[in-house]
Amino acid sequence: MRGAFLVVAIAASWMFAFANELETAREALRDGLWDVARTHAATTNCNEALAITAESYARENKWAELLATLKGEDDDGSGIFCYYRALAYYKTGKTKDAISELDDITSPDASLESLCTVLRATIAMETGKSEEKTKAVALIKNIDFKTASDDARMIAAEIMEANGDRKDAIKIWHSIVNSTNANEKAFVVAAINLEDVNALRNAYQSAKDPGLRRMSALQLGVQLIKDKSTFAEGAELISDIVGESPDQGGAKEAMIALADAYLTATNYVAASEKYRQTLEIWPEAASMSEVHEAHGWALRQLGKREEAIECYKRAEEVAKDDTAKASAMLAHGDTLSELGRGEEAMELYREVKKKYPQTPAGEKLKGIISRRENESAGIKLYSDFRFEEARKVFAKLAEEDPSVASRMAYFDMLCLYGLGRDEEAWRKACEISSESDDVMLRNEATLWKAKYAYNRRRWGEAAKLFKQYVEMAPESKYAPSALAWAARAAFAESDYPMAIEIATALVKEYPASPEKAKGYLIQGEALIELARFDEAVLVLERMIVAEGTPAAERLRAQLAKADALFAMGADNPRRYDEALEAYSAIRRGEALSPSARLMVSFKLARTLEKLKRPDEAIDRYYTDVVLAYRDGRRKGLWFDDEARATFARAAFRLADEYEARGKDFQAMHILELVVASDTQASDEAEKRIDRIQTKGRLL
Repeated sequence: MRGAFLVVAIAASWMFAFANELETAREALRDGLWDVARTHAATTNCNEALAITAESYARENKWAELLATLKGEDDDGSGIFCYYRALAYYKTGKTKDAISELDDITSPDASLESLCTVLRATIAMETGKSEEKTKAVALIKNIDFKTASDDARMIAAEIMEANGDRKDAIKIWHSIVNSTNANEKAFVVAAINLEDVNALRNAYQSAKDPGLRRMSALQLGVQLIKDKSTFAEGAELISDIVGESPDQGGAKEAMIALADAYLTATNYVAASEKYRQTLEIWPEAASMSEVHEAHGWALRQLGKREEAIECYKRAEEVAKDDTAKASAMLAHGDTLSELGRGEEAMELYREVKKKYPQTPAGEKLKGIISRRENESAGIKLYSDFRFEEARKVFAKLAEEDPSVASRMAYFDMLCLYGLGRDEEAWRKACEISSESDDVMLRNEATLWKAKYAYNRRRWGEAAKLFKQYVEMAPESKYAPSALAWAARAAFAESDYPMAIEIATALVKEYPASPEKAKGYLIQGEALIELARFDEAVLVLERMIVAEGTPAAERLRAQLAKADALFAMGADNPRRYDEALEAYSAIRRGEALSPSARLMVSFKLARTLEKLKRPDEAIDRYYTDVVLAYRDGRRKGLWFDDEARATFARAAFRLADEYEARGKDFQAMHILELVVASDTQASDEAEKRIDRIQTKGRLL
């Protein structure tokens, strides 16, 4: 009796373990853990375990493995094994074998029947004649979707949409999205097809499968960038997923959608960058003419017309139809026209008109090609300084076509300036900048006015106009340099706080621009003018170490920093040591012009004086300034006015020091070097020599 009890207990234990393994396999399959599902299914020997293994291979598109698993297996009566073999045959291009397997199924359950019906319809849609396709769609519509699996419903919806019946497809997708037990993949795809933000956000936050989660994030981002209020969130989502997994399905399309959205929002800098990244990340994007053309438009709006032309050329090369090719050629021609290359532009226009007359671009050119020819002729006259003749052409074009009146007015303004009629040009620029419907022309006229004011030393007005231009066109490639000019104008106006404010904005808003170095420099020099030396040193140090700082501007910053340290030495003598090291580093490490080297040497000697090291100072003044200047002139070196004045100052400092030590002979000898020089200080040197000689102490 006891032995029988043990046998029953052992059998029950084995059955319990069997049930646990099967349940684990089911859960793993539900959660998308295909390997785990197969591992646990393999521990049991039953039809359900085999079906789990088959489905896991199907989910991974491993059709060869699926067929190998079911090879020689008899169907269990439900038809599930025949269905999976049929699916594998269909996916590997063996449609006859697939149909044969489906025909072997005699009494499938309701769920399997819908899958089989969908598979038959799919094969018919892809390989059958029109009447067979019609029957296939009819079959799909007769499926009982209440009992059909998610997969069957999703495929059915796909077939409906392909057949032009999107309304019924939408109903199925809604049923999936609103279901409480839909599988992850069906839920995500349905949400994507519906462009449902809430469903996509739900999928993104809860999906366990990484691929589906990324897919949800990308499509959520695409929907979010359509609304200004959620644009930033969508842009960040797309950028993050692309950076994390550029090979994710839909990543390229999402990136292009983001670039297009930036373009629509006139954020041409961001649009250009996203198109560039698209072409770098996905080589296949290089064959998409629309990407090249859109990239060209963004660059063109930024004033980078030569780069835009290269984009249009690539768009022409890879265009897949006449419409795309003609569109790229027209944009190419327009850009050439803007660059003043009228003849080249006209060649392209004529080619479009001749080869692609029925395309939108060809139709557009029919009525305006003669105007384009005349406009190009006017620009050529302007380029040849034939301003009066050019004005007549532009006036006639404006009269014939009011839509280009603003553009012609801008050309006329340039002609007036070329004729020296500055006040008239200024008034016309003011009209264009305030009244034109063309945003680009308003911006260009404002920038022209800013430069005009700056060149006439109207500093306050120039600073205001440059700032206005940046506010109007913050994404323009000229915006950083406009801010730099605005800061310079404020500095020239002695409005140092304003110069600092503008320069700070330049550094903050355009951190990647080469103009950032100028921003730091203007900040530093303005702070020095306000005697805020410690702040100036910090700012200038940032500029000195900043990557990409031009050598000339780095040198100017190093000198300004050293000068600030020297000025701080009056309150803290230890700063003189720092100034000495700064001047010495410049003299050792920089490629200095003869004039610059002379001035740095003078400042170094002056610092030694402040440090109470007079003998070293005398040696520096004499060796590195006075003798360096004299020897340089003998060798034919050129020194600027400031360097010549520096030589004289050093000589006078030496003469004063020697005279103070009672060494009048040495003082006179130094002064004679000044008399023999080509500086304006020679008269002063002769007067000093006469004064010393009257003392009669020449030894």
